[in-house]
Amino acid sequence: MNIARFLWNNRIQWGIVEGDEVRAIQDNLYEGAQAGTRLCALSDVRLLAPIDVQTNKVPAIAANYGEKDQRDGPGIFMKQPGTVIGHNEPIVYPRIGRSIIHEAEVGIVIGRRARHISVSEAMEYVLGYTCVNDVSARELTTSDLGAGTSMRWKHFDTFCPIGPWITTGLDGDNLQIQCRVNGQTVVDGSSSGMIWNVAELVSWVSEVMALNPGDVIPSGCPGVDEINVGDTIEVEVEGIGTLSNPVAADV
Repeated sequence: MNIARFLWNNRIQWGIVEGDEVRAIQDNLYEGAQAGTRLCALSDVRLLAPIDVQTNKVPAIAANYGEKDQRDGPGIFMKQPGTVIGHNEPIVYPRIGRSIIHEAEVGIVIGRRARHISVSEAMEYVLGYTCVNDVSARELTTSDLGAGTSMRWKHFDTFCPIGPWITTGLDGDNLQIQCRVNGQTVVDGSSSGMIWNVAELVSWVSEVMALNPGDVIPSGCPGVDEINVGDTIEVEVEGIGTLSNPVAADV
């Protein structure tokens, strides 16, 4: 099931996408949502990021691919609300940017309030998954981490495209992840390469903060590459679909 947030008839709504149609949601969005009556054609709506940043947060995971090391768990950082954009919205290349990179990731969407939960019960709190592009300004990494007080490289406005919707019923630990720049595949990986799996990530983050229905946890990326003004960046996750965003200059 694909759960979408969209603009239709000048109203922000939630619905269920079935093929080229959008249907109303019966029951609670986070508890047994079912497709109801037809609302409109998918082409009639503007898809928005499937998260309400006024009420939800994006605690992102750092360094979750590669060889397992001695850490107890991964790093966690927050993407500020202004970073979040939806499908087809432009990523703005910052004026002080020189080496901006994409990071194609699986986003874990929380379906129930979670706090201090164990790994064994963590999957009961997962609603589904979405595509995330954790855009970063790589050239600022050294200065930001050296200062110990700034995460500018992760926090520029538009640096967290999410979408096109939330998909339920998937195995989040075994999803193919691709990133394409102008139609050319530059990253081809799988969430099976994560050091910490979905259940471990949800449990880990829940020890730091309460997770609420609708929160999104980007789970780390299998590879990166640079982007430039004029590019179109596509993040495709198996079973979900494709999140596409053009890159525009900051004017």
